[in-house]
Amino acid sequence: MNIYLIGMPGSGKSTIARDLGKKLNRKVIDLDDEIAKNALMFVEEIIEKLGIDAFRNLETEALKQINEDNVIISCGGGIVTKRENKAFMNGFKIYIDTDIEIIRKRLETDYERPLLKTKTLDSLYEERFLKYLDFADVIVSNNKTLENVCEDIIEILDKEGIL
Repeated sequence: MNIYLIGMPGSGKSTIARDLGKKLNRKVIDLDDEIAKNALMFVEEIIEKLGIDAFRNLETEALKQINEDNVIISCGGGIVTKRENKAFMNGFKIYIDTDIEIIRKRLETDYERPLLKTKTLDSLYEERFLKYLDFADVIVSNNKTLENVCEDIIEILDKEGIL
């Protein structure tokens, strides 16, 4: 069964996915990387040149093209903005819930996220929070160490019979 990680930009999805992939010996797919590879442009370029709606359509297409099983997919923060995407997420969906202040601190030293040029982190969170909850099969807090978060996820996956 595929495992999908969803959550806010800067919540740690990509880092957790990579670490989980190593621990569980599973392939990891970063959806933003797949979109960039397919479009031959960075995500920021796609949004800048084609617009956010075009990016969201490419995101849905990349999601639909995943034809592997037992992989871990790190989704972009806005995957939940298109309700139809939930139907294409064939697997177990984990919402990585990270305190907004932790995200804010992480994003200070990270590259500037395209949507955060036009919206605040708080408004993005308010827009998406209930959508994350709707998509998720389970919520995992990422307000602790990477090791602890991965242990929590592995424990949940084991209880759910996914491992």
